[in-house]
Amino acid sequence: MTLAYLTTPLLGIVDTAVVGQFGDAALLGGLAAGALVFDVVFTTFNFLRSGTTGLVAQAFGRGDPLEEQAVLWRAVLIAVVAGVVLAALAPLFAVAGQWFMGAEPRVSAAMSVYIRIRLLAAPFSLINYAILGYVLGRGEGGLGLMLQAVLNGINIVLCFLLGLELGWGVAGVAWATVTGEFLAMLLGLAIVLSRFRKLERPSRRRILDLPAYRRMLSLNRDIMIRSFSLLAAFALFTRQGAQFGTVTLAANAVLMNFFLIAGYFLDGFATAAEQL
Repeated sequence: MTLAYLTTPLLGIVDTAVVGQFGDAALLGGLAAGALVFDVVFTTFNFLRSGTTGLVAQAFGRGDPLEEQAVLWRAVLIAVVAGVVLAALAPLFAVAGQWFMGAEPRVSAAMSVYIRIRLLAAPFSLINYAILGYVLGRGEGGLGLMLQAVLNGINIVLCFLLGLELGWGVAGVAWATVTGEFLAMLLGLAIVLSRFRKLERPSRRRILDLPAYRRMLSLNRDIMIRSFSLLAAFALFTRQGAQFGTVTLAANAVLMNFFLIAGYFLDGFATAAEQL
């Protein structure tokens, strides 16, 4: 899983490299600020991955395949509803991000483009969280690695094609992410559904069990406090960089990608521990 997680900061490095080819610090700054807003929004839904991992692992350990499936479908239902709402609110998040950063107009414009496009992938991204949580809960790290590699591999290839070759810049990088998340979701669902065809299916009543949803949401509390504390430091770092000017903001964005390599390396070990 460490290898799978390391593909995520690699994607950030590629995004930065592609946008950096345009020689405009404002574009790099807008990309960094937009990615931060995206991270803050999606931190709220980390439980769709980590919470699903724990609940599926418990069901798997006691030999309850019906509950394994029910946990996944509950997470997918939350992902669809939340994802559609987030995509619809993309313009609002873009305005809020511009207000918080207080960056130069060209940086704010690039950030707005990135947020408005990338949040279209919200339903796909959240469903991928749920699928990855299910896979890891069953201890199938190899399959998790494959899904993450496909997601980030497609994203990287399209980043070069749309962002650099076609000259779409920040918009191309954002559309690459949307496409990568969508295709990875289709692959993940295909794998999961092909497996479920051989098993007895849980009833609709079991999937829609309200106490089970409350239990899943309650798992998010401590994880969310930890994640928001971490992101608050990143947000302050990025905002202060924006106050010093576009070049400083862009330079900080490049340095942050290297810092994230160490963070995601350790996250791989954390995910392995969640399966035990």
